[in-house]
Amino acid sequence: MLDLFNFPTPQQSNYQEFYGGSSSTENTRTWVKPRGVSMVRFMLIGGGGGGANGSATEGRGGGGSGAVTSWIGPAMFVPDILNIRVGDGGFANNPGGPSFIRYLSSNGLNVLLRANNGGGSTSTSGGAGGSVMSANQFTASGIFTSVAGQAGAAGSATGAGGNVAVSSTTFLSGGAGGAGAAASTGGRVSPNYDYVRLENTTAGGTVAGANGYFITQPILVGCGGAGGTTSTSAGSAGGRGGIGCGGGGAGEDATTGGGRGGDGAVFIWSW
Repeated sequence: MLDLFNFPTPQQSNYQEFYGGSSSTENTRTWVKPRGVSMVRFMLIGGGGGGANGSATEGRGGGGSGAVTSWIGPAMFVPDILNIRVGDGGFANNPGGPSFIRYLSSNGLNVLLRANNGGGSTSTSGGAGGSVMSANQFTASGIFTSVAGQAGAAGSATGAGGNVAVSSTTFLSGGAGGAGAAASTGGRVSPNYDYVRLENTTAGGTVAGANGYFITQPILVGCGGAGGTTSTSAGSAGGRGGIGCGGGGAGEDATTGGGRGGDGAVFIWSW
């Protein structure tokens, strides 16, 4: 029928989101393709790395953010039932976990898409950002992209913790570094789109670095945890990262306190 009045075509989209839980069992779920859809889009975020615990001589580095992997293509190429595995955020000194979309075949679970995890920090150096996924057989059937995560900032042995600059490639952030001298402040995190910058301006060992955040409206952005501060006798903890973002490094003299990385996530649209 001719559309002489240019009325919009009615569209209905099925949207599902999967977030991390407190155990590997809770982080594994099942997705069933809705009936009648013609297109599917996946977006996966790997778990962020944990910031490092402090030491007696230096502030420590922040964790790296997870990678982001996306695919969009015809629903006819997508299996009816998929296994979703959401990556955990890394605890202090540990990397996060990767997020997967897998297909159960007669030969077991086959990975269709993967978002790699951010690296954890164990020293003054920041953890590495999650690496990109290499193309595979499934990615050839649609439009595929994979973007590396942002590295965490370094800690310091002599002054304020390292700062995380705005990323030019990903909407996620690594964690900031911890301070490493008396009366020094922890590193700050500058997210994209001029969103709220996280920092710890209290030069003392009692105030922990601010926790990061993750929002989807009015635009998608994630922020890592700020770095811990230090005083003459104590250091504070780094902040926890938002979803997929790195945790902040602890300040000098904090024997624990590395901020936990944010859990990953998986988003699926079908229409």
